[in-house]
Amino acid sequence: MNRRIFFGIMLLFLLDLITLGYAILYGGYPPTLPGGGDPTSYKILYIHVPIAWIMYFSFTLGMVASILYLWKGLKNYDVLAVRSIYLGVIYGIPAIVTGMLWANAVWGTPWNWDPRETSTLVLLLAYIGYVALRASIPDVDRARIISAAYAVAAYITLPLSYVSAVVFKSLHEQLGRQPVSGGMLSLLVVRVLVSFILFLLILYLYYSSGRGGE
Repeated sequence: MNRRIFFGIMLLFLLDLITLGYAILYGGYPPTLPGGGDPTSYKILYIHVPIAWIMYFSFTLGMVASILYLWKGLKNYDVLAVRSIYLGVIYGIPAIVTGMLWANAVWGTPWNWDPRETSTLVLLLAYIGYVALRASIPDVDRARIISAAYAVAAYITLPLSYVSAVVFKSLHEQLGRQPVSGGMLSLLVVRVLVSFILFLLILYLYYSSGRGGE
């Protein structure tokens, strides 16, 4: 089973690269931007949106698995929580970096302490703290309980990150308010679906490898 999943990951990774290459070379972008700037910078959405949404999903799954572990006490829930959050951090770093590249092209500077930028950085740092906390507790059973409680508490940073661009005045508008054409949106949907399925397969393989561990 794992071998088939591995080959599936390789095929989807290739498809992900093909769709990304097509998006970069031929993907649409707005003819002009309301605030000026280079409209071709909007092509970074084909990278930024999928990995940012996967980051949100990873941390959400980690929170749910942590609650289930605290409730049921089953090791597999802990493994799912750890694997999901670790992958969320891995996806979160390029989400921040691509967001900064986009900000630099559209707003003229990579970092503005904008509500969405700042709250998303806090979100990522909170879960980097989870990784550090988990590694710092030598007792496995104690590490599972404490890190699960931490993951549930840290989750408050995720809805704050998401709604920050709605509640507060933000340079970062929601996707629905962006000057995105129908063709660009369709290609973005394909990018999100391919990237998400690839992530699920990676998570499954990663999770399966951890069930026999600690």
